[in-house]
Amino acid sequence: MDLECDICTERFDSAERLPKVLLCGHTACLQCLRRLPDSSCPTCRRNFNGPPEGLITNFILLKSEGVRLDSSPRCWCLDCRTAPSPRCWDEDHDVLPFKRALLRRQLQGKEPFNKALWLLLAAMVSLIEALYLLSEAMSTLYEVLRELLCASVYYTQSGCAGPSCSTDPTTPAAAPTPPEATLAVLDSQPAEAPPPRDAAGVSGVTRLVSVRCDEDPAWSLQLLQRAAPTLERLSVYHPREAHLRAVHDMPRLRRLAVHCNNAAAQLPQLPALPPGHAGLQWLRVCLLPRATTQSLLRAHGGTLEELELGVGTAGSDEWPRSCGDLHSLLQQTGLRALRRLVLLRRRAYSHEPAACSQQRAEVRRVLPGAEVLCGRCDRVREEEV
Repeated sequence: MDLECDICTERFDSAERLPKVLLCGHTACLQCLRRLPDSSCPTCRRNFNGPPEGLITNFILLKSEGVRLDSSPRCWCLDCRTAPSPRCWDEDHDVLPFKRALLRRQLQGKEPFNKALWLLLAAMVSLIEALYLLSEAMSTLYEVLRELLCASVYYTQSGCAGPSCSTDPTTPAAAPTPPEATLAVLDSQPAEAPPPRDAAGVSGVTRLVSVRCDEDPAWSLQLLQRAAPTLERLSVYHPREAHLRAVHDMPRLRRLAVHCNNAAAQLPQLPALPPGHAGLQWLRVCLLPRATTQSLLRAHGGTLEELELGVGTAGSDEWPRSCGDLHSLLQQTGLRALRRLVLLRRRAYSHEPAACSQQRAEVRRVLPGAEVLCGRCDRVREEEV
């Protein structure tokens, strides 16, 4: 049986030289048929219809030659850039399995790229190591600064470095505290160094910030009570009932930030303001119980102008992480002077954009004279006390 094409005298294969049977019965390889100027048999010149690929394949010839019948060759000749023929084996061409030959062709001409890629990876590894060392150094620096600040109570006023600037009885008394003195308490005192029990040095202070009532409740309560007559600005963290009542009785307090660590804490509902109380103008409330929050707002409803309230949108969580009736709560507090309300949406609070829009629209209906903002949607920065 003739296993070669009569036109090109090349042996049939299952790729480019697939044997095709014409209507006249002659056989020619697919490549030769594609090169024909017209659709006629190269042997008898009888016409055939359609493209050469649509002609019947002579599988008997392929099977007799032992050629694989699938469309992909088993091997590939890199010299001829096609499926290998017997001539490739006779002339010792570079014949490889098809997948290995394909991989070699992909890698040819890409050595500079591979080298550059390895250099880039090495540079990235070096950068990661440098960033790790930098983070370790920053962590060490943070710990050092925290140790320095943790036990510090610093006092800034004209002409004095603080109430501990002199303990010698022979030293002349310090000048009276100016009216704008500020006391900042940073993380109270460490456990191994109890805080000073004498808080007399805070008299005359008008601004007290970062008071943590949970570190030493007795000392922080004494601090609040001593500063109460002149205090105008205060930020307090994790108050207990006694601390909250002491804050409520401060006659000159105008700006207050109160942060609780548990909205389920046992804190009281606050009564009306005592006589002579100026009333708050600015207030920030986070994680206070609902009843305590409502009573605090009701007590300052006639003077409060700006409110930053930590509360979430409607959801399945407990107050204040989610709240579906914020408008009703605010309507019952009588906020007559309020002109700006910021709803704080920290990580602990639920926030859905659609629910947020609905919540703010409901609040605007009960507080028509106030600007109602969302801390997350409107990107509002929290003010300082």
